[in-house]
Amino acid sequence: MNDNSESQYIGEFSYKIINDPIYGCISLSETEVKLLDTRAMQRLRRVRQMGFASYVFPSGEHSRFVHSLGVLCIVGKMCDHLYRKYNKKDDDGICFTLEDARLVRIAALLHDVGHFPFSHLSECVYSYIDNVKNTDAMVDGLDSTLSDDFHLLSIIANYKKRKEKDHEHLGAEVISRDPEISEILKKADISPEEVGRIIYGDGEAKPVHAQLLHSSLDADRLDYLLRDSRQAGVSFGNVELDYILRQMKIVPYLLRSENGTEERLELIVFDYKSQHAIEHFLMGRYFHYTQVVLHKTSMVFEAVAKALLYKVLSSKSDSPYSSYDKIVRCIGTEDFYMFTDDYSWQLINDVASKTTDDFVKLLWDYLSKRKKPVHVLTMTDIMQKNAAQPKSKPVNDSTYFLARWLIENTQETLACDSGIDSRMIGYVESKVSLESIPSHLRSEDCTMDRFSDDVRGAIRIVDKDGQISFLASDSKSLINKMVDYTSNTLDIFVIGDIAEESIVSLRKTIQQKAKQ
Repeated sequence: MNDNSESQYIGEFSYKIINDPIYGCISLSETEVKLLDTRAMQRLRRVRQMGFASYVFPSGEHSRFVHSLGVLCIVGKMCDHLYRKYNKKDDDGICFTLEDARLVRIAALLHDVGHFPFSHLSECVYSYIDNVKNTDAMVDGLDSTLSDDFHLLSIIANYKKRKEKDHEHLGAEVISRDPEISEILKKADISPEEVGRIIYGDGEAKPVHAQLLHSSLDADRLDYLLRDSRQAGVSFGNVELDYILRQMKIVPYLLRSENGTEERLELIVFDYKSQHAIEHFLMGRYFHYTQVVLHKTSMVFEAVAKALLYKVLSSKSDSPYSSYDKIVRCIGTEDFYMFTDDYSWQLINDVASKTTDDFVKLLWDYLSKRKKPVHVLTMTDIMQKNAAQPKSKPVNDSTYFLARWLIENTQETLACDSGIDSRMIGYVESKVSLESIPSHLRSEDCTMDRFSDDVRGAIRIVDKDGQISFLASDSKSLINKMVDYTSNTLDIFVIGDIAEESIVSLRKTIQQKAKQ
């Protein structure tokens, strides 16, 4: 890096300094400061990062706003390193320019601008609402509201979000539709659409840009591990951040297609010297998920919140927040800027205080007063991923699998035998893994036709001879021995005034049948 380019780079991204408890100081450009002060970004001050995990870890009250600053800081460190190394084309034609840094830094700052209230649980609720509406439309005369409460705690707790309508896609809509943000970006000669593609990991985005925000070792994952673990009071975030980032490299990567042609890509890889530090990060993230993010108590509160939010939104068809499409339409208006935890909490309170629906009143009573649901049975097992072995079986025995099958398929019978209203029974299953790709996948086996987000985002290591391999497929790595497995936890719970003998009966019935 010559003196002039270094001076220009440092000067541009030192327009303002913000103090941060994790990184010390975060430097911003003038454009980034303007974006930070938009109403869409300020909304994130009132969207908490950790959702109902704060019901278990009370100090986890920080916002998506400070997380966004943290992701910007880490991407800034990544860009500093890559710009110093590649601001002029190397022998392989690799170049990381000032324009690259501007673009990906802004994507980092705005990556959560479309986030829903209550962390990620709202995404599942809106996906479930869409599914119910689509089902009603396909089956003429079906009124799904008649059976809304039937196993709702179980169904909605385990319903998966639709990626095409998640917070990242909503964020891309905000960036292109919000008048403040789009105007600032256009004046800075930055395409709102290109920023959006980086945020949701579109295949058209430049792979290096997408990897910085969409990979198994990206800035988003790094900041939420460091920040959330510190705020929760645990130590899983003590990773070698600066050392790992200094080992980043951009390399040319040839991918062939099924028709025999080849395409040259540029991808982020890590020097082999950082392998153990990266493994430490992956293990820290694994334990952070099992012990904090997916803590059994916060998960059952999330199940209650999902059921309650669904009931409230279903009863407020005139609300600007009653569906994903309505939220998109209110971008750039006061309604969108009020789409926060506090406003959603007030909306739920208004409905719950006036409703005649006893189930809604009960759910609100549990959530507003932090009345802890009763854990009937909690089980954990290690299972092989389907990608590793078509017939996924428990490593230990069949008890976990059978217990899950029983609560999933015979909940009404179990409820009847135990003398419990089936609406009061719920279960949550959570899964945690170390990497998204199987151990048998080799870097040289990947093709353009099978270059999924998981493959693009998998961690790659380059050895001293320049050979590139997936960390997951490295036989000398501990991750290779563990990557084909997930840690599955099943938690069965009840709400309401349930007699102790009924709870004991339900627990014993499941345990006995699962061991037969």
